[in-house]
Amino acid sequence: MEELKLHDVVALTKPIPEHNLRRGDIGVVIDMGPNGQCLLEFADRNGIPYAMPTVSSEGFMKVYLHADMVE
Repeated sequence: MEELKLHDVVALTKPIPEHNLRRGDIGVVIDMGPNGQCLLEFADRNGIPYAMPTVSSEGFMKVYLHADMVE
């Protein structure tokens, strides 16, 4: 996996039922911990956060908004 940075946009590759999150939900990396664990923030259309789970790097993938962003 490409190196993640803070504020990268990611999509879940696995659901997280305890946070009411489904596979494909879009979030943002807000903190990075040891062993590939990242704190992700999921917000509604008004920018109000509704979930902030800690997720293993196998549970999400980076999302590219434009093709020219791919390195």
